[in-house]
Amino acid sequence: MKRNLLAVFIACTLCGGAAGQETNPTTTDQWPQGQQKPQAEMQNNGVPLYRIQVVGRDIPAINYFHRSGKTEIGLAGTSLLPDAKGSAIVESRRGRTVIDANFKGLKPANAFGVQYLTYVLWAITPEGRPMNLGEVLPDGSKSEISVTTDLQSFGLIVTAEPYFAVTMPSDLVILQNYILKGKTQGVIAPINAHVLLLPRGAYGETSGEHTTRELITRNDAWPLELYEAINAVQIAEAEGAGKYANDTLATARQQLHDAQGLQDHESQRKQEISYARAAVQTAEDARIVALRKKRVEEERAQSGVVNSSGTLPAENAATPQR
Repeated sequence: MKRNLLAVFIACTLCGGAAGQETNPTTTDQWPQGQQKPQAEMQNNGVPLYRIQVVGRDIPAINYFHRSGKTEIGLAGTSLLPDAKGSAIVESRRGRTVIDANFKGLKPANAFGVQYLTYVLWAITPEGRPMNLGEVLPDGSKSEISVTTDLQSFGLIVTAEPYFAVTMPSDLVILQNYILKGKTQGVIAPINAHVLLLPRGAYGETSGEHTTRELITRNDAWPLELYEAINAVQIAEAEGAGKYANDTLATARQQLHDAQGLQDHESQRKQEISYARAAVQTAEDARIVALRKKRVEEERAQSGVVNSSGTLPAENAATPQR
């Protein structure tokens, strides 16, 4: 059954794209200062960026800079997953911030669409810069993660993602932080941190038949990391990595091949997962390189620096030295 599921998964074409993290003036509804439970429904009113829409969301960030000792922050499920909840203990330690978070009520991420496989915890700076803090893997009805960051002012969100190494959060926000009365102590400065999010269309559809597919968890015969590796390679291919970052993409494909070659050897499961995670990271590198090169190419084309053949037009070419 798992082999059939993997075959179906591989056959799914991910028409995704992704975007860089340039500043976007788009805003959506504010989270009230009264710390109401956040709602995750996004208005698709962003502006075009690399041929997709980027939507914005305001979340409260907290300044932990002057804190001594530990403080607790709450995590509330959004309308996408209202039964989810959690909390995090945040502690500042000599130039770094330690976050110990726990979650309840998470379900397999591909319940939101076949292209979503895992969850990622993000720290969002007051300027809206997202930092991937790590993968949140549902373990039964509970999950936990312990991470360290050099950030001192940030908000926390959890999103559903196609793989763990993504560099920009999707708009499938399932949890957001909020201040706990009487527990979130210390010198705290709530800030509205505006974060840019990739809409669901960036990785393909998330409705209809996809929501009825068999749910994928980390404990399946096919490890979740292998599905993520397949996802990452397919997304990089769809982004044009074969043209713009072929060597890096070839490395990712080889790492994925090595992981798949160990699938029937349970004694080598750790090595299989290691190859799969390497494939994810390499594929993400290939995707980013492809995005940057395409952006440069498009900017040059728009400014008339290059013509359709990719060479300098005659009027812009440098005059040969005599």
